[in-house]
Amino acid sequence: MDDSTTDPTLSVIVTGGASGIGAAVCRRVVQAGGHVAILDLNLEAAQALAQELGPRAVAAPGDVLDEAGLRTAEEQLAALLPPVTGLVNCAGIAQVPTAIEDYPVEAWERVVDSHLKGTYTSCRVFGSAMAARGCGAVVNVASVLSFRPGPVLAYGPAKAAVVNLTEALAVHWARRGVRVNAIAPGWTDTPFLKPKERQGERDMTPILNATPLGRLMQPREIAEVVFFLLSPAAAVVTGATIPCDGGVIAGSGWAPYGGFPQAT
Repeated sequence: MDDSTTDPTLSVIVTGGASGIGAAVCRRVVQAGGHVAILDLNLEAAQALAQELGPRAVAAPGDVLDEAGLRTAEEQLAALLPPVTGLVNCAGIAQVPTAIEDYPVEAWERVVDSHLKGTYTSCRVFGSAMAARGCGAVVNVASVLSFRPGPVLAYGPAKAAVVNLTEALAVHWARRGVRVNAIAPGWTDTPFLKPKERQGERDMTPILNATPLGRLMQPREIAEVVFFLLSPAAAVVTGATIPCDGGVIAGSGWAPYGGFPQAT
């Protein structure tokens, strides 16, 4: 690791931090010499990751829909971490494609709340605290489906709203020293791709065919973009959503012209 990426002052809260992209972000922060709080509904998994990462990582229960619980966690973490300088909102549940006729409002709300309300609540608790201290960076997790709709009628709209919320908060906190950005990952090799509704199985062929790079993204690759947005290297970046999608958004208009150019 390049010493220029080492930042022992980095102190980051990661919601949904026990697995997938969240866990990769936690590893990257600790690799850089920073501290990380792993918030997750699966406390056992969060504790296991914290043990793996060592003394600069701590685990806490994290229901992003429970504002009072997050405020309790904030108070507890204040005694365990240096002043928080970053928040990464990874928490959220998966949705399988379902026709609107078969998708009740209650199920729709559950997915939307997990991504949009959960991001809002975490920003309200932890982001507001950074703004009160006058410095920090927030990274929200959006999706390629924020920009290109698909058959996931709750997940896509929720992620589109996360982009709008990101832009609004970026302006809201700009003169209080807090930058707010988002990433828009493509299909990433995490358990999120194979939720229990799919019985852990999924044919990746359509995804690979829709991705110009021709492969899944890796969590560690997404974590590098998150780390950049948390770092001083991104000091002038706020209100942005950065695609990390292997070209999915850029390539979405190529199908009528015969698809992507192939390697020769």
